[in-house]
Amino acid sequence: MQGKIPIPSNVTRLSQAIKTVSRDGIPQIVFYQAGIGSQGGILNRVIGGATADGLSENIRSGYSFLSNNYHQGDEIFFFGFSRGAFTARSIAGMIEGVGLLTKDGLPFLAEIFRDWENARNDNYKPKNPNIPFPDKPSASDPRYKKLLAKKHLSRFDIQIQVVGVFDTVGSLGIPRIPWLETLHLQTRSTKEYLFYDTKLNNHIKYAFQALALDEHRSAFSPAVWEKPDDCQTHLRQVWFPGVHSNIGGGYPDQGMANITLAWMMAQVESMLDFDDTYILDEFEATLDHYEKTDQKPRPWSFGKIYRSLTGIYILGGRTTRTPGDYFEVDPYSGRETDVPLVDTNEYIHPSVRTRKAKRGPGVEDMGTYDAHPLDAYKLRAPNAERRVAIWDPRSRRSGLHPLPESPLWGMERELLEEDPRMYDYLLGNGGGGGGSSRGPSGPADSQLVPSTLSRSRRDSRSPLPNGRL
Repeated sequence: MQGKIPIPSNVTRLSQAIKTVSRDGIPQIVFYQAGIGSQGGILNRVIGGATADGLSENIRSGYSFLSNNYHQGDEIFFFGFSRGAFTARSIAGMIEGVGLLTKDGLPFLAEIFRDWENARNDNYKPKNPNIPFPDKPSASDPRYKKLLAKKHLSRFDIQIQVVGVFDTVGSLGIPRIPWLETLHLQTRSTKEYLFYDTKLNNHIKYAFQALALDEHRSAFSPAVWEKPDDCQTHLRQVWFPGVHSNIGGGYPDQGMANITLAWMMAQVESMLDFDDTYILDEFEATLDHYEKTDQKPRPWSFGKIYRSLTGIYILGGRTTRTPGDYFEVDPYSGRETDVPLVDTNEYIHPSVRTRKAKRGPGVEDMGTYDAHPLDAYKLRAPNAERRVAIWDPRSRRSGLHPLPESPLWGMERELLEEDPRMYDYLLGNGGGGGGSSRGPSGPADSQLVPSTLSRSRRDSRSPLPNGRL
């Protein structure tokens, strides 16, 4: 409704939490993009979020910002939710594909972008075959990269420090909604999305994804990452209670989104400086919401799980998510193959255990929480000898592998401490004798870790302090 302040997503909140200057004097500069499909009526939001409209422009805009502001040694961070997550992953893929353009290369961005997006299109004929260089090969040809580097049009020694995303959805990052295809509002073919390379690559040092355990919209199948055989990226993907926007934020009750926000901030808090009180301020804001709506404060992990499968989304069908059991996608059809994903580094967040064990509320506060997507697993609670909970497959024949419980990192523990009973259950002797394992300040400390952020470490000869863009 007009006049109402929109409820911020976790990416909005994360961007607000980042200090302008770090404690050691490093500028931290944020480039923020509003999500596609985040404005207008419900039909406009659904269509905008399920088509490629605006996606290319967002990719070019974020990529151009980095190209214009990057200095040698900068550290680049990407964060995104839903379509913003897909945009973040795509920009990272573009940097892998054509590097990061220099000032000399930026005038050719439009042409290079077209070449890149058609790299897999055998029928593509460039309008300008001699731009940015004569008789250019296909962007899929290794010579294309070599010529960009030789002519000093692009840089390929770029390290992306972090790609952190909240629930990327759709087999190719875009929800597939059959009734939109029937109305020709969404193409049945995925050809137009082929250039969006959202896979992990060795330019990405850390990759984190928060996943929604209880999202049932068929069109919103999670785009789970898989590490290629030669990929050195440190990957962590964690399942949380809740639906898509519980994980990415934006509902009136931000109780669950506070937990996923604290988790994401904890992954990078050893690399970025945040406002020390931000996460607790957001916790207080959630308490204010409960007071204004005549609710009692909810325990940690008991935030309201909203029903997302409503209205026109019902036409898209219902499915149950399957942690640890996803398959490769054929990029030409957008359909799952029978080849299982491996090396996905999936974890279950402790909030799943507490909400289930302590009989937290179900969807729309009806009944108790059942965690049906984990029915194929059996929980082994921690004890004095084994301090980490494990979700074991119930059947050895299932082909599933055990899913460990994710540790609780610095900012997560700060939020948990606001609920002494849950804190004691997980980190004391209440949760089976051992409690959940406690991590250091962040996964980077132990080698695990849209808006676009770049952390800059400028040349020591520069009069400017090191910075983060």
